[in-house]
Amino acid sequence: MENKCKVGSCVDCFDKSPLFKLMSTEELQQIEETRYEVVFKPNEIIYKQGTNATQIVTITEGLAKAYIEGPEKDFIIDIFKSYTMISGPGIYVDYKHHFSLKAIEKTQCCFFSMKVFKDIVDNNPKISKMVIEIISKRAITYFDKFIFLTQKQVIGKIAGVLIYLNKNIYTTNPMNLTITYQDIAEMTGMTKDTVVRVLKDLSHDKVIEIDNTFIKILDFEKLNLFNEIG
Repeated sequence: MENKCKVGSCVDCFDKSPLFKLMSTEELQQIEETRYEVVFKPNEIIYKQGTNATQIVTITEGLAKAYIEGPEKDFIIDIFKSYTMISGPGIYVDYKHHFSLKAIEKTQCCFFSMKVFKDIVDNNPKISKMVIEIISKRAITYFDKFIFLTQKQVIGKIAGVLIYLNKNIYTTNPMNLTITYQDIAEMTGMTKDTVVRVLKDLSHDKVIEIDNTFIKILDFEKLNLFNEIG
């Protein structure tokens, strides 16, 4: 982990999340007074489940995974990329982190005071509305993942993850995966061996092509079909 200031101030930053773009210059200056910036190496913990939640985190560059630490294995609930503000239900309930956050690749984050942020939210209706929208959309996403985990078979789960990674995370084809097969296992509730087997089957059937860390989707139609009926 290293400290590295990327910008002069929040007011001048070009990496603002949509939420911060709604803030006035005065509000951004209030944020700036408590802000500090940290660069995390791959696999470094940004914060840990169960610790005090006193700060809000915004990713300005890189990729990070949010995961719940279970008694036997972890479960990845989300992957966050640049321009994402990350918080959890704890900021309005018990002031604790209810999931851990870890850098997948080199990831740059800004930290700032939760208290200052909440004061701004309380006094700015536009920001308050967007915070509610963000929390609600994430809740809907997590509901969908519950169905995904409990009702899809293994091929449907892998197809769904590949489509999600292609559309929402890497947005390229082929994708150079910075997540591991173990990460995919923790996204789907499967074992790493099962993930490897299903990927090999999809490669054998010419649905995808695998070359080291690169995965290319060859047949989007078939992959979508597996996702829908899997």
